[in-house]
Amino acid sequence: MSLVVVCGGSGMVGRKLIGILEKTAHRYAVVGRDPSLLRGEFPRAERCESWDQFSKGEADDIATIVNLAGAGVTDKRWSPAYKKTMKDSRLRSTAACADVCVANPKIHLLSASSIHAYGIYPDDHPPFTEADRDRRTGECFLQKLIDDWEEATRPASNAGSPVTLLRIGVVLSLEGGALPALATPFKFFMGGRAGIGKQIMPWISLRDLASVIAFLINRPQLVGPVNVVAPNPCTNAEFAQALGRAMHRPVWLPLPATAARLIIGEAANELVLTGQRVLPAKLLEAGFEFSDREISECLDRLMAS
Repeated sequence: MSLVVVCGGSGMVGRKLIGILEKTAHRYAVVGRDPSLLRGEFPRAERCESWDQFSKGEADDIATIVNLAGAGVTDKRWSPAYKKTMKDSRLRSTAACADVCVANPKIHLLSASSIHAYGIYPDDHPPFTEADRDRRTGECFLQKLIDDWEEATRPASNAGSPVTLLRIGVVLSLEGGALPALATPFKFFMGGRAGIGKQIMPWISLRDLASVIAFLINRPQLVGPVNVVAPNPCTNAEFAQALGRAMHRPVWLPLPATAARLIIGEAANELVLTGQRVLPAKLLEAGFEFSDREISECLDRLMAS
């Protein structure tokens, strides 16, 4: 069976995806910063490589590259130095993946991206599908970052490789990502909407995200942007109500915009106080079946686990 190379495989999404690959006939390899740690974490991997080994290695046996590498946007406050880290980590890893595809244009490259490709909006608006990027308005740091990140895949597509851009929404999981931080105020009976609460939250559960990637690995014909979000986005206020119910906590203490900016910094403007109504048109047309379609049911499941 074909070899799938998972770049950034030790992250939350990578581990979930590898768990699926281990149950299929796919062979897989993992690329990351420390091959010795990767070998300990993924003993069934066909090989574990550093970025340098990967970029200089043999490409003929690779069928698919899944690039999930990049410094987390919520890991630290957005200082100028950390913004540079976020950008450099994405562009360097994507350039390495694109170079391997240039060496073997038969490789299918699935490269992580974000729904911030569509910009940021303080309240509701007509939905974006994969064909609507030109409708976006305004500019922000993440929008520019995503533009550069997606552009870094161009050498691969120019060489003839099928390239799929995974425009991922807010990933919901208790294993990491945004949800543990979002749930913390509710634990102390201090939960509520952020800002005006009308901003749209395009979300996806971790299990559906990993399943989408596995689905797309077998469909190299689905090229270009693919919106990886649940089919029913919610407002921030609706998310807060659903989370409060799932945690059996009241929803009564809104987080003012000024407080969000003080606590989170610049990132609050792009991650908390604004959003995007984005729909997974390509996935629905291709027949992907979501396990988590409604925010209330998803949060009930996660909080009960």
